[in-house]
Amino acid sequence: VILDVSASMQAREKGASRFDKALDGAKKVLSGRNSIIITENAPLIVLENENSEIALDVLSKINPRATTTNLGDALLLAKDILGENPGRIIVFSDFIATEGPDIEVVKAAILSEDKLVDFVDASNNAKNVGIIKLEVGKYNTKVYIKNFNSETKQVAVKILKDNKVITQTKVDIAPKSIENFIFDTPPGISKVELEPKDSLEADDTAYIATPPKIKNSVLLITNEKSSNLELALASAKDVDLNVVNPPVITINTKKEKIDPYKHDVIVFYKAKKSEIVPGTFEELEEYVEKGGNLVIAAQDDLKDINLRSLPIVELKSKINKPTKVCVETINQITKSFEKERCFTTTGSYFGADAQKGTITFASADDKTPLVVYGEKKKGKAVYYGIFDDASDFKTLPSYPIFWNSLINFMIGTEDIKDFNYKTGKIFTINEQKVKTPSSTLTTSKLLMDEVGIYEFDNKKFAVNLVDEKESD
Repeated sequence: VILDVSASMQAREKGASRFDKALDGAKKVLSGRNSIIITENAPLIVLENENSEIALDVLSKINPRATTTNLGDALLLAKDILGENPGRIIVFSDFIATEGPDIEVVKAAILSEDKLVDFVDASNNAKNVGIIKLEVGKYNTKVYIKNFNSETKQVAVKILKDNKVITQTKVDIAPKSIENFIFDTPPGISKVELEPKDSLEADDTAYIATPPKIKNSVLLITNEKSSNLELALASAKDVDLNVVNPPVITINTKKEKIDPYKHDVIVFYKAKKSEIVPGTFEELEEYVEKGGNLVIAAQDDLKDINLRSLPIVELKSKINKPTKVCVETINQITKSFEKERCFTTTGSYFGADAQKGTITFASADDKTPLVVYGEKKKGKAVYYGIFDDASDFKTLPSYPIFWNSLINFMIGTEDIKDFNYKTGKIFTINEQKVKTPSSTLTTSKLLMDEVGIYEFDNKKFAVNLVDEKESD
């Protein structure tokens, strides 16, 4: 018995689903020795060569899932189970095959081997308006809704967080048409709901998950009253900025008391040596060694400041001559400069040697390292060797992008795409307790075949059907 448990089998008409119809049919055909395959986006064997009593018990425990359909591979698997033995294969489905090989071709091949193959159609006249696509971004999300009916339908689109509606709209969707709706991505777990509910509820709701941390806390230590760097950091959507003017670094420029060493990243930029309190760099050194992230920007008196073990470059004399600043390594920080690797010029810079084990992101014409990254025990450090006063970089559109990317890179900010998946994905994880939308299980291999929120690795993941063919 091949039993289709894909999302479309949940479609209801007059109170009964396609799956109910298929299950009733499957129970009636059992005889002798039975094997059962359920087919989602991949076929799964749930019973092999057992008597009818056991087969009935197994069938009573099966529920439809929320995945696409792969009937072709299920037929091939059934053929393999039968092997050389005589037997009959019966497929209960609505025959909306959205994955795998063509079922008619596979059926013909099996019939040629003198096996019996029967198709039992469990389809019905369901009505559906569903979410067929979800583009989840860090700042906004776009949802696509399709009306599969032959008449115009009005639906209410609601965005909910903590079961409270935070935004909603009504939209009329023409027959066989798609409408889209854009909204700000709520932090944490949220969901999109369509109302009224229709024959297929699996695509009436879509969930959204964001990384636990959306904003990065940044401390700018500077004696500049205003700078392009401060403006760039303050305008970054990813950054929660505090600015302090030495000698006091525990009260920000808004006169608020802060803990400087609780920030994700600290940027030391144009801070006067004469204003730095003794012990500051001992504390910065401890902050980095315990896992903090520090950026030290070049300034005229940098060589005269006791930076302790923090420098990742050995500074030499200052060089006062124009030079191009060119990318040495393409990564998530420098990828915006891939087409134009020499992205700015500077009129002065320190001669420097990068320490062993560091990575030079950008350098001068003479290969002097100007942007260098390195690790210090549990923390990370960056040397920013471009003198902003002697360069036009600070005025370019790429300047705030560079700083935002640098901060995300140092913190290891997680990609929102890694928290949002389509149903059918298989995860291999360390064996642990996993919370699924409907139950809790202990496993090392997880098939995400339900719409909703999964919890493992101390994170929450959103899983959605979002498949136009399956919703059709």
